Amino acid sequence: MQYSFNGVYARGGGLAGEWITRGETSDFWIQIRCPDLVRLWKIAFRGRDTNTQRIYRWRLEGSTDGENFTMLLEPPNPSYIGNELEYYLIETEDKYNIYRLYCLEAEPENPGLSYFQLYVYLSNDRNTIALYRR
Repeated sequence: MQYSFNGVYARGGGLAGEWITRGETSDFWIQIRCPDLVRLWKIAFRGRDTNTQRIYRWRLEGSTDGENFTMLLEPPNPSYIGNELEYYLIETEDKYNIYRLYCLEAEPENPGLSYFQLYVYLSNDRNTIALYRR
């Protein structure tokens, strides 16, 4: 079964809080919807402050309709999303308006994120960038 981040916002965790699951440790996702189609070149994640309950097997996916997703990155297993900010370069020419971190496996009890940022091109010019952050 898959879960669309059946979770809660946990105040007090992270610099501005954390998003955590309600006990889900596999097959859940955290999704960002952009107002326009954008081309991604880099992402940044930060897990929970405690550096426990980490997501360790995951992939990044993009979509234009919310139903059909294309895998953009699947790092080697395990690739822990811990309490330090991690950056990943994305190689794609395609534009999407929905990006999701699909979590295949994570540590118990309530894995989650305190930071999820997209770095996107504003145009076809690789020198023009913007970011979306949650």
